[in-house]
Amino acid sequence: MNKKDRIIIISILAILVLLFCLLLGYNFYKKNKVSNNENSTTTKEKVNLDDLEEKEVTDTKNVTITEGGSYTLTGNITGTVTIETDEDVKLILDNVTITATNGPAIYVKSAKNVVIYLNDGTTNTVIDASSYTGYETDVTGCIYSKDDLTFEGSGTLTVKANYQDGIVSKDDLSFYGGTYNITSKDDGIRGKDSVYIKDGNFTIKASGDGIKASNDTDTNKGYVEIDGGSIIINASSDGIQAITKLTINGGTVDITASEGLEATYIVINDGDIKISASDDGINASKKSSISTPTIEVNGGTIEVTMGQGDTDGFDANGNIYINGGTVKVNGQSTFDYDGEGKINGGTVYSNGTQVTTLPNQVMGGSMPGQNQNTNQSGNPRQGRR
Repeated sequence: MNKKDRIIIISILAILVLLFCLLLGYNFYKKNKVSNNENSTTTKEKVNLDDLEEKEVTDTKNVTITEGGSYTLTGNITGTVTIETDEDVKLILDNVTITATNGPAIYVKSAKNVVIYLNDGTTNTVIDASSYTGYETDVTGCIYSKDDLTFEGSGTLTVKANYQDGIVSKDDLSFYGGTYNITSKDDGIRGKDSVYIKDGNFTIKASGDGIKASNDTDTNKGYVEIDGGSIIINASSDGIQAITKLTINGGTVDITASEGLEATYIVINDGDIKISASDDGINASKKSSISTPTIEVNGGTIEVTMGQGDTDGFDANGNIYINGGTVKVNGQSTFDYDGEGKINGGTVYSNGTQVTTLPNQVMGGSMPGQNQNTNQSGNPRQGRR
């Protein structure tokens, strides 16, 4: 073989190696692109309605808004404030009390964008009727919007939901500040497509779920994201529930509920989280097809305290990954997972003892030498979900 032939063969081999490396790189990119999509957060753009024409409404009965603009509500309003337009509307609550007589206190029937602004230093109250007359059956909130709804400002809003839910949006529901005291017969805060909390102070007492996103037909929706604020929830059902993904990037969360956090994919990147639950503390279950049910902790401080009985601190129908932060779980069954359970970083305590391998326990814990996937009688475990 002459020198020219050797050069040709070496060149062909180099090209083949390069193509092989490019193929491996592409497959790695695709794999990690999907993973990053699963673990990404959504940045909400704040709606700016500061340039609207200003109007004032005070001490009146039912109010119907059919034109866009900025409306300042003060005094006492008896009845429902209804918005029905195709334009932008900003409601400025300035020491107003809205008491509905046969429906929601604020009803957004239609609008382009709606912002409810809590004026600085003000105290505002909305109260709905205990039964609704003349409304569609899905209108269930003291503040109810069929379109996107955004809350801003640093004032205080008290919501007394006598019928069912406190604050509801059939689309996206966002909070950028304010203090909220919500008492509801059912859910406290519900955004069908999403709930996004950038900032604010929330005290929620709900006979249903505290905060939830309920869209179960679109895998790009049905999520909850918390970037900050202070949230205190006392709920009969779930503290915070999402159909697809629940992400906590910061803030303080204090939950007393049947289940603390629930979604298909739960990601905690930061924050100070305390959960007292009587069922599951943090539960990843197959509520959508976005991914394998997974709990992922990358940072923050998490303390879960469970009640007696068939309860789990961290419960995943799939995987649990602890990558950072401090996790403390106290209860008869601290961790329960059907797939992988790994501690890749951070500090984890199970019933006061630091662990470096994630336990997988049945109710009451596994006996020494006992297969963790069987109960004490030796039968296959029947995990409650």
